[in-house]
Amino acid sequence: MTKSSKIEKKSPITFQLKGIELLEACLNHSDHAMADLKVFHFDMKIDHKMNAADKLFKAIISIEIFNEQRDIRLGAITSNCIFEITNITDFIDPRSKQINFPDEFINTINSITISTARGIMFDQFRGTFLHNAFLPIVDPKSFVLQKRAEGLDTSE
Repeated sequence: MTKSSKIEKKSPITFQLKGIELLEACLNHSDHAMADLKVFHFDMKIDHKMNAADKLFKAIISIEIFNEQRDIRLGAITSNCIFEITNITDFIDPRSKQINFPDEFINTINSITISTARGIMFDQFRGTFLHNAFLPIVDPKSFVLQKRAEGLDTSE
């Protein structure tokens, strides 16, 4: 006899963008950086922070820009997208007090965050040697989700 488990259906997530912050923008000037650069490499990292009491979810994206050989860091940008999740308590496990969002939601948040960072990069680097360092289109599903086994922590 097999034991079956009941899978709970979660309610739809109700959220909206509440804020965008530029946390860091830097250019690393050098003779190499001032050369006619045509190929750029990008390292991206997205961190998620939670404040369940205020119903806030923050997606902080850090992007480093390198030259073609990846041996010179040309610049970096870090920005933060702040989302309000009105029904956040629907996703908190009552026993562990951890938040468990579906991967599809995390992919949506990451997609919005990446697109927003692309626009911030264009604005911040316009007229500089990084003017043509356009962040490529990235599939948010390609990011490795590193969440705790129990889910995301409920405090920031």
